[in-house]
Amino acid sequence: MPSLPVPPLSSTKSKLLEWVEPLVTKEQFQKTSNVIERFFEENGEAVKLQTKLYEWDQSRTGSWLKPFWVNSYLEHRDHLPYSMNFNILLKNDHYKNRFTIAEMAGQVSFLAAELYHAIIDGDVEQDAVKGKLLDMSQYKYFFRSVRIPKLERDTFYVADFNKKNNHVIILYKNNVYKVQVTNHVGAIYQSHQIAAAIETEILADQDEGINVGIFTTAKRDKAAKAYEMLSTSKLNAEILQAIADSIVIISIDEDSKDSEEAIKNLMLNANNKYFDKTIQMIITKQHELGFNIEHSTVDGTSIAAVISHISKGLKKDFHQAGQTFEIPIVEKRTWELKQESLAMLNQFHDDHLRQKDNYHLQSRVFTDFGAGEIKRMNFSPDAFLHMALQIAQYRTYGRFESVYEPVSVRFFYEGRTECARATSMEKRRLVEAMDHGGESKKVLYSLMQRASAAHSDRIRDCQKGYGVERHMYGLEQMYHLFGPELGLEELPEIFKDEGYLTMRRDFISTSGMAYENVKYRMFGPVVEDGHGMAYIILEDSISINISSYTENKIKGNQLMEHLLQALNELRMIGAKDL
Repeated sequence: MPSLPVPPLSSTKSKLLEWVEPLVTKEQFQKTSNVIERFFEENGEAVKLQTKLYEWDQSRTGSWLKPFWVNSYLEHRDHLPYSMNFNILLKNDHYKNRFTIAEMAGQVSFLAAELYHAIIDGDVEQDAVKGKLLDMSQYKYFFRSVRIPKLERDTFYVADFNKKNNHVIILYKNNVYKVQVTNHVGAIYQSHQIAAAIETEILADQDEGINVGIFTTAKRDKAAKAYEMLSTSKLNAEILQAIADSIVIISIDEDSKDSEEAIKNLMLNANNKYFDKTIQMIITKQHELGFNIEHSTVDGTSIAAVISHISKGLKKDFHQAGQTFEIPIVEKRTWELKQESLAMLNQFHDDHLRQKDNYHLQSRVFTDFGAGEIKRMNFSPDAFLHMALQIAQYRTYGRFESVYEPVSVRFFYEGRTECARATSMEKRRLVEAMDHGGESKKVLYSLMQRASAAHSDRIRDCQKGYGVERHMYGLEQMYHLFGPELGLEELPEIFKDEGYLTMRRDFISTSGMAYENVKYRMFGPVVEDGHGMAYIILEDSISINISSYTENKIKGNQLMEHLLQALNELRMIGAKDL
């Protein structure tokens, strides 16, 4: 794979001006423009930092961004479930009446082990988009991995590839069960044998355990102290290691009555959860399957491989042919908890209940039309959705704020994401024209075309590694590492400038995917007065999932309604009967 490029300063300078302009007043834009000019002047601060960034890039075999990017996740100190992890709920139309809970758990365990073995053997077909190959380096972090809380900066553990004596962890009634899925020679057990063991050894056990995993809902420094306290017991340390070494965690959710509850509970219900695990799968009593994903080493585009494999496997005949007829071993693992540990866990439980009340989540599936009709109008579906979002944001708040949209850069080795700020002058002109009224349908259609083209151009630039934010982030990291050496005694003023910080503020943090088998996705808002929005644009529908802080609930509801209205308004303008 090619390496992630370091963009030229001239490219970043021009884009920076372009990206800031729609978000600030004319007066602020002039101030920010002056700051940008000083930063990028000949032999100025940007040139010095760029020289160091080139050296940094040349000294590495992988992505120049990777160590900074992983650090940004692992140094994050807030509650993981609400501020970092992301959640996915699958459609279950093809299998909801086919399985018992045990059979689903057995099937999922088998499929996870099967994919893990395929990754080890190099049998997974390389991802590609329009014939262009994508980086696969995130795959090695999917299974048998976990984030470990530490003071100031967490660590990430991933076990060496090994097919032998693998297991999954099943969490049921807040008890921990270690379920073998491969034997001593690495053969995978039959899925119906795994299911039978789960049925008799786990689901038949009605004893309530203590929810030790609640500590993974705490702020990270508190979680680190809890992890350290638990680890003083050899028995507990063994359980924590078993969790780390498990292929995945499978949680049995007995609380969710429908899909809307299920997607909320993926993020906000801490029963039978361990939020530090890279892949945690949740099975509800309605036979729905959800994923809670820890984000530090994997992204939505790469985790699609797991979702696709599991989804396809669940649609097949139940009995997956394993490689051995042995009966898998199930071990119930019981924590050793002293009074001090119990008091700590109770406090985490109370804190979690207060935290979950801070969030308002809503999910809707828009079925009036989808990607198919949008394409027939000659618009990019993603651009169309973001045009509607800008209209909705303006009608809800009366202003234009920054919208974060991640763009995969997996065309490059160890590529993760770039950020395309979705608020542009082209979209702003469209929104203002629609809001003021009086413009003809033909004029509005032309404004839509320009806004769509500008959106797509920005996405393509980011896909090529020529975005703005990651480059600016890299330059800032060069200051923190080498500032004095470069003669820079203070952080350059651009990184403190109001216009630049306004652009960087994730008022609406979005993420779009086209998972065919997914019903809902959800993650938390990034800023207190803003929103998180996950969307899935399919051929005939759009899944829209908006998170807000509870105090901002009314605005969140308005944003959803305005977005649905805007989609239909844009459709009326874009219709072919011009």
